[in-house]
Formats: sequence, C-alpha cells, structure tokens
Amino acid sequence: MGKTTSEVYDWTQNFWVGCQPVSAGCLHCYARADYQEFKRDNFDKVVRTKTWGNPLSWQKRLAKTGKVEKVFTCSWSDFFHPDADQWRAEAWSVIKNTPNLLWQVLTKRAEFIADRLPEDWGEGYPNVCLGVTVEMKKYLWRMDTLRKIPAKARYMIAEPLLEDLMPDLEQHVEGFHQIMVGGESGNGTNDFRPMNEQWARNIRNLCVAKQIPFYF
Repeated sequence: MGKTTSEVYDWTQNFWVGCQPVSAGCLHCYARADYQEFKRDNFDKVVRTKTWGNPLSWQKRLAKTGKVEKVFTCSWSDFFHPDADQWRAEAWSVIKNTPNLLWQVLTKRAEFIADRLPEDWGEGYPNVCLGVTVEMKKYLWRMDTLRKIPAKARYMIAEPLLEDLMPDLEQHVEGFHQIMVGGESGNGTNDFRPMNEQWARNIRNLCVAKQIPFYF
C-alpha cells in the first residue's frame, strides 16, 4: 500500500483487506498470494487497515500544487464487499474530502454497488471512476449493471482475460470511458492460464472503432 510503479495509478489505498472468490478470475488471485506472503494471515477474513490517514496527507500536498494523482483502492480486497459495510461510509467520506485524488474503484461485485453508494452521490463524485472486472463473456452483465448507476466515469478491466469477449462485448461498452486488458500473472509461478494475444487485439480494435481509451 502506498506509492506504486504502475503506469496507471500513482498510489494504492486499502481501507480494508481480505476477500473470497466470486468468479473464474479469482482462481490465481494475486492479492491473496501477496497478502499471505507478507502478512501470513487469513485472507478470507475482511479486516480494517491502519492506513486511513494516507490519502489525507496526499491531498494536503497536492492541494498546494493543484496536481491530481490517481489512487487504486482495495487492491487487496473489494470495495463493495459486504463484510466491509461497517467502514464504507467513512471511506466514502475520505474519498469525498480528497478532491485532488482521482479514485479508481474496481469491483467484481457489481450487484452490490447501487445499495452501497453514499447518500449524496447524486450523479457521482467528480473524483471517482467506478469499474468492474470482466474476465469471461458470462460476466458481461457486470458492465450492464454498472451502466445503470450514475457515475462521472466508468471503466472495465478484462484481467485476467480468460477467453475472447468478442463479438459480445460490443453490445456492452456504451457508457464506458476506458477499457483495460491484461493476462494472468500466475503469482510468480508458472501456474497461470495463458491469454491468446488476438483476444486483446480484438478488444483494442473495438475500442479504436468506438473511440474508447484502451490500455494493455
């Protein structure tokens, strides 16, 4: 948690850690492997972290320069996990009060988003981009669920991409502002499911045609 070398995010912030598998993409979960290597705790139990003050310190620094930086939240959990309901309102408050941080909020639990937004969400917080993971065609419904929810920006991550999402994906991209694609890492081992490069090219070509920013 903290500064990252990612080309996509400047920071990671976990308000809580821990999760359980919900779909095919969870089989070789990088977060579970990383957490258990460093913490050696039970990843199935969702627990609150002690790093809640970090975003406020980042905000204080950025406010002086007017710069905006990106934060990926819950890289070791799921922001909409039901076991974190007791802390989520406080997390939304931190997010709302850090306007110089652009929060990337990703979930595989799209069905829980609508009931777990803050009361003053309105058409969406200006510094929040809501996203869903879609690793196979049978999870494209997550995009449809997210599309119905007001948001200033929406994105989809096809990672790990486990099959060709085309041509079905074309019917689900309306209302999305970015699509990202990646393969499975295997958690530092050779135990990963291979991704056909043409699957990624097919999504890239769709994004070009639809003028949707694409990142691989």
